[in-house]
Amino acid sequence: MSIIKRNKKRNSANTLYDAYKAAEDLYDYKEGYKLSKGIFDVSNEEDCKWLLEIILNEQSSLYCEFQYWHLKRIEGSTFMLYCTDEEGNVLTEINDISINFFFDDLFLLVKKNLLCLPIESKMYA
Repeated sequence: MSIIKRNKKRNSANTLYDAYKAAEDLYDYKEGYKLSKGIFDVSNEEDCKWLLEIILNEQSSLYCEFQYWHLKRIEGSTFMLYCTDEEGNVLTEINDISINFFFDDLFLLVKKNLLCLPIESKMYA
């Protein structure tokens, strides 16, 4: 694992997008996956559909219905993306992702065939 600098307060996308309080319509995505309103908004407003593509590409090697995904800035425009299961075991990790993303991190979940924000996870069965 890479060393993460913690000399400043992290600017999390979840702070801005943790405003969803009720289940809303789901959006059809690819390969039978659906997006919650929160993920739909983040991916469009922050121009990060590439992140959803990476997560979907990793699904063929993951056999876990509940996945915690974390995109984290390492330094400058270099990020890492990793996925853990419910027990915190790292399932996959992608390092040295070079992107233009305003926020320092973003947490999201995959629940079976749904991509959602952590705040939305209990809204959808």
